[in-house]
Amino acid sequence: MNEETLFFEISESGNLIRIELIGLNYPTAELDWDRNWIRGFVKVKAGAFSGEFKADFMTIDFVGFKNELTKLYDKLNGIATFQTLESQVEIKIVGDGIGHLNAQCIVLDNAGNGNKLEFEISFDQTHIPKILNQLEKITDKFPKIGELK
Repeated sequence: MNEETLFFEISESGNLIRIELIGLNYPTAELDWDRNWIRGFVKVKAGAFSGEFKADFMTIDFVGFKNELTKLYDKLNGIATFQTLESQVEIKIVGDGIGHLNAQCIVLDNAGNGNKLEFEISFDQTHIPKILNQLEKITDKFPKIGELK
């Protein structure tokens, strides 16, 4: 496969959460809402726990997170949240104002009623430009389509 794998990842000290995107679920759907769904995988490693599962995302999940993370990088103080519509993935990055960041992660292996794993990844602001670059590639490849109401 020649195409570059699209993903964003937060990792430090062997712990990670990585969201890899495969493609649009319904690119030719009639409704804009349906055309904005992306299928992908979530990979996690948290201490002794590790795994991978399928998940669906919306194009707007990545746009909103990229905007919040940009603001957090500018101030280093505040919160940036990545959250999926079906609550399969939630990443809340909290900045302390001096460059220390903590990603509080909650993942469900199945939407709605899956097994839940909660973990944290601590890192510093030097990781943010790389994450923003990854998010930029995702939002370029999968822009919001039409009006989502």
